[in-house]
Amino acid sequence: MDWLKRRLPTREALEANRFLRPFAHRLSSPLVWRFNRRGVARGIALGLFAAFAVPIAQTPFAAAFALGLRANLPVAALSTLVTNPITFPPVYVLAYQTGRFLLELPDNDTRSTAMGGVLGRFVETVGTTYLGLILFAVVAATLGYLGTVAAWRLWVSRRWHRRLALRRRGGRAGFASPS
Repeated sequence: MDWLKRRLPTREALEANRFLRPFAHRLSSPLVWRFNRRGVARGIALGLFAAFAVPIAQTPFAAAFALGLRANLPVAALSTLVTNPITFPPVYVLAYQTGRFLLELPDNDTRSTAMGGVLGRFVETVGTTYLGLILFAVVAATLGYLGTVAAWRLWVSRRWHRRLALRRRGGRAGFASPS
């Protein structure tokens, strides 16, 4: 977490950027920069949704979603990287296959000639793939949100139990016990 915080641009640097100046009032909100359970979970969910549902420029879309929904902006932007040039081909092939399964399309190409040849086949392929991508986006966003909330609670619970155990032994949390 500290590594990420050191590498992020400061709020002042973003406000000084001429391209971001129209959004400065939103960018200056502390809600989009805080690393808390709800903001991070929202950021991951929005980033994953944008990664799958938006074919190009996922990071700007995730950032815009994060600003509008008070999610953690850096986490939303970083979580879009789940779809990158390496993962892009398998994701789109799986999305196409998922879309074909959901639409119950036959394996033969008799429908494409009836729809108008190459153009009809292109429209059918894009629509089928996008249906699969929307399903992936909804599932990934839901699992990302729920997984983040669960992991955050587990982390806090472990810290709390460790602190209680140190108190019972006579030590103080964050300090070594005197020997």
